[in-house]
Amino acid sequence: MKNTTRWFPIILFVLIFASCKKEDAVLTVQNIALNKTEISIIQGDSTTLSVAFEPVGTKADISWSSSNEKVAKVTNGLVKAVAKGTAIITASTGMLTSNCSVVVTREDLPYKLIWADEFEGTALDVAKWQIEQGGNGWGNLEKQNYTDRSKNLRIENGSLVIEAFKETFGSNNYTSARITTKDKVSFKYGKIEARISLPVGKGTWPAFWTLGSSITYSRWPLCGEIDIMEHIGSDPTMISHAVHTSEKNGSKGNNWYSRKYLSNLENNYHTYGIEWEEKASEGDDNISFFIDGVKSTTLWEQHINSTSSNWPFNEPNFLILNLALGGKMGGTIDDNIFANQVIMKVDYVRVYQRK
Repeated sequence: MKNTTRWFPIILFVLIFASCKKEDAVLTVQNIALNKTEISIIQGDSTTLSVAFEPVGTKADISWSSSNEKVAKVTNGLVKAVAKGTAIITASTGMLTSNCSVVVTREDLPYKLIWADEFEGTALDVAKWQIEQGGNGWGNLEKQNYTDRSKNLRIENGSLVIEAFKETFGSNNYTSARITTKDKVSFKYGKIEARISLPVGKGTWPAFWTLGSSITYSRWPLCGEIDIMEHIGSDPTMISHAVHTSEKNGSKGNNWYSRKYLSNLENNYHTYGIEWEEKASEGDDNISFFIDGVKSTTLWEQHINSTSSNWPFNEPNFLILNLALGGKMGGTIDDNIFANQVIMKVDYVRVYQRK
């Protein structure tokens, strides 16, 4: 019988060495790379990204993420373009990452007129407008009583005329008028404008504005308010744009506003409007304010944590035209202004949307 004892250590070494070489042969992922580093994609479309592993033949589980899900979302490499803007798509495994820059584009079609009142008839079109009446201060300590009388509200020479008077009516010492499209028609996004001649006189407070249609059940200010144009006679060259939300509103004294100063505002026609855009950029809505076609300012939806409390402007709104007297913004009324006519005239109101 041959002696094999002396060979045993050598055999054991060979087996251990072979085992170690086998473990060394199991390759690990050293790097990952997306098949694209930049893509441009049209809103609403989708594309697929894939991952290459180094060394070739290795694999690993991949996690996907988007830096801006309001613009682009990703699931297992499938990228969905949500809204115009930019985002970074990231593929990762462990400490390894690879990025792809995504630009989402959108063709904004021209605006098309969808609703208008040119005030060409002989009386207010009650299919489009309702006349609001009362003298309860309207939440702003206003001094007028709104009526439906032709003395205060009429169509004249192709314009809507709202005329204010110093006179006793009910418990108020002034009269005027206010009309609204509430329960008639409302709009969600678009271009809204009116050509308006403003009255003269300290204490006047004419406005062209909107309220969220949800006011019926959610009340103000949760419904949202967009003040396209407000003017106060005590500051003749000033036009105010403003919005009110549940978080920031006039009652709290912290609402957003922007003021512009122009000459020849009163007793002259100017066009006041907004362009209210859905997902205008980076997935966020905005509202731009215009005077005579020139942009005055733009207000953006907050990008993170946007809620109905701070941005209720993704729901339909109805239109309002009125001439208030006094109140929180109108201030002290100079009764001498009524020696002349105190008139707000509206040539037209038009609403456009992209079709």
